[in-house]
Amino acid sequence: MRVLTHEQMRQADRAAIAAGIPGIVLMENAAYAVLRAMESRFAPLGLHRIAIVCGKGNNGGDGLALARLIHIHHKAAHLLVLLAYPAEDLSPDASQQLAMLDALGVAYTMQWPQDIATTTLCVDALLGTGVQGEPRSPIAECIERINNLPLAKRVSIDIPSASATKADLTVTFASAKPEHALPPHCDAQGELVIAPIGTPDSLLDVATLHLISPADLTSIGAPRQRDSHKGTYGHVAILGGAEGKHGALDLASEAAISAGAGWATAISPDAKFTPRLADVMRADWPKLLDDLAPYRSMAIGPGLGTSSEAGQFTRELYRNHPGTLILDADALNLLSPLEEASSSSGLRVLTPHPGEMRRLLGREIQDRVEDARALAAKVNATIILKGHRSIIAFADGHVWINPTGSPSLAKAGSGDVLTGMLAALHSQYPQQPRQATLAAVYLHGRCGELAASHGHEMTSLASKLCDYLPEALRELA
Repeated sequence: MRVLTHEQMRQADRAAIAAGIPGIVLMENAAYAVLRAMESRFAPLGLHRIAIVCGKGNNGGDGLALARLIHIHHKAAHLLVLLAYPAEDLSPDASQQLAMLDALGVAYTMQWPQDIATTTLCVDALLGTGVQGEPRSPIAECIERINNLPLAKRVSIDIPSASATKADLTVTFASAKPEHALPPHCDAQGELVIAPIGTPDSLLDVATLHLISPADLTSIGAPRQRDSHKGTYGHVAILGGAEGKHGALDLASEAAISAGAGWATAISPDAKFTPRLADVMRADWPKLLDDLAPYRSMAIGPGLGTSSEAGQFTRELYRNHPGTLILDADALNLLSPLEEASSSSGLRVLTPHPGEMRRLLGREIQDRVEDARALAAKVNATIILKGHRSIIAFADGHVWINPTGSPSLAKAGSGDVLTGMLAALHSQYPQQPRQATLAAVYLHGRCGELAASHGHEMTSLASKLCDYLPEALRELA
């Protein structure tokens, strides 16, 4: 799902208008889109006590157009149109919408009535995208009043105003915007509906920011060929598990076999290591990179430790291994700060949490999206910056945001499970490395959500996450 920046959306709107689609028509289409979303969720609209709170810009114009459409199509007996600013302060398109509303005899006011608490459906049409900073008067007071309505469902047009309105439904137009995809703003929007309003698709294809949706992962988890065998799905190696850190290696290798790899082999520098799960094989620590040739994809880092020997091996593997390599945990710290790309044409996938990302960058994170994008381009690798709404940046400049996840993942070992899932999906889908990466992150987060819904986010365990993988995969079908 594409995500357009504010400037990209403004340029698309201007181009659409220049191509012959008047701005007032785009506003009318936007109002109809909101009306349809409300009709499908809050029917019958005519029985609601509706308040529409409008700002002075085009977002307010959308709200005024919506009020007219509700009046025409639903004859709502209780329709209150509230202006945050005097009518003379409205933008040209919003003024035109107010004039049409006036011509129909629909009243509007700046005064909040005493019975406002009886409102059952409130529309926030105060501010659109691109507004920076804390809301000021009178917007701040309007937002507070909207949030304090005791009975109302809240609908935000475009985005919850100033990311402060607590919306149950947000209807945006043409494309998602960064506020819809990234915290903290995404946490206030409720259900998100993206509605077309007539902007030509050719004007929207400039996006380099995307939000993962199930539609992007259609081939993952599809039924397997009847004549397939373990070799079809590849041999995965997970390297790590130094003395005293066997658990991380177990979690990653168990996740790899659970996520569909044909084989999974755990490789530890500790000769005493024995895999916990009988399905996982064990191999001796390699003496040469050639020893790793049989593996279709490989991961290094879970419980690896930071010895000088581990550091030397990790750097050699990063620079020269010809295949797919996922790097996590100690492997990332051993490479930090990361200044160079691999000498190999093999894919590199780095999976830092924020602390590891700071070490890779050699500085504090300033912008999660742009820092991940820049590092991916610099070292010609895929960067998965983990956290709430994880960021997946590819070397070509495209960045994806993962919408799944839960505080249930805030447990030691969750990252090791992601590492194993990444290795498994890259082994199974070697011709689709981007989709394999996106699917692993999405499914990992979805398993966390399912763990919380079937139990409690406090009590979930990393070792049990893959128990929910069948359900998560079936949702993609």
